[in-house]
Amino acid sequence: MTAAKRRVLRMLCKALLLISLPLAGFVWALSEDSTMMVAAGLLTALSLAVGFGAEYLASSTENDLQELGDRISMETQRRADALEERDEKLRSFDRMVALLTEQNHDLRAKLISIQVSLQRQRQELLQAVGQAVALEDAAEASPTYSVRAH
Repeated sequence: MTAAKRRVLRMLCKALLLISLPLAGFVWALSEDSTMMVAAGLLTALSLAVGFGAEYLASSTENDLQELGDRISMETQRRADALEERDEKLRSFDRMVALLTEQNHDLRAKLISIQVSLQRQRQELLQAVGQAVALEDAAEASPTYSVRAH
């Protein structure tokens, strides 16, 4: 039974209870013969049944509310755990990004130092080749050196 139907049925039970209780008291006060006693007994039984029905419906509604509250608290806890786990993953990713960025900077610095070193070696090699060529040119230009060289 849905909560709306239960609420309507409970309100009907309470309305019947409000009607049957005073009526039962009135009939008990007028009881002169056996028919009135039977009617008073029936009205009393009806009042009891309607009262217990209203309480049963109220109790089942309270139980549903309690279960719903428990489910909400479990869902809230589950979502909090999921958010905490997601936050931890994000922090882990941030740490990895920071580490990779640092490694990237280190590798770039090494690459630049290697490039500078290679450029320096290339210039030294070119200077050495240039000096060797200059010496050969000077040796060819100077006849005295070439005679002594042979």
